[in-house]
Amino acid sequence: MMRLINNQKNKKFVSLFVAVIFLLGIGAIAYTQMATPTMASDTDSNIGVIDTTKVLNAASPAVIAANKELDDYKKQLSDEFNTKSANMDDNQKAALASEYQGKVQDKMMEIQKKIQSQVSDASKAVADAKGLSIVMDKRTVLYGGVDITDQVQRKLSGNSDATDSSSQK
Repeated sequence: MMRLINNQKNKKFVSLFVAVIFLLGIGAIAYTQMATPTMASDTDSNIGVIDTTKVLNAASPAVIAANKELDDYKKQLSDEFNTKSANMDDNQKAALASEYQGKVQDKMMEIQKKIQSQVSDASKAVADAKGLSIVMDKRTVLYGGVDITDQVQRKLSGNSDATDSSSQK
């Protein structure tokens, strides 16, 4: 074998043979990468996407319930304020109003966290049922993914048919 490689004419032949095998290997790798695109179609993807602006629009049952809860809380605080502030001077009323404003902001944060938790739970349930490993906001995905917005909306509405696959993108 060493004698075969030591011959000058054979060195060129062996070098050419190795180069051809190398190029064929590179070509085979390139071909297989082109044959299976990395940007998978919607049906092959394990990434779910949700249009959160559609899920959390003003007509959404979760948003309507949250707005009703906040309005009820504001009315309750307003009634309390009117009762407590009846015999107060302006400085005391301003301090009480500031305290109640803080309570309203705390309640808004609590309601917002509750809605986010509901959307997250509904997304997880739909994703588990569809075998998706990741769910992202649709605005952050340029291409691909399975749109599960409608199923998440149905899940949030309490409809048990939220994992129906007939309303995919």
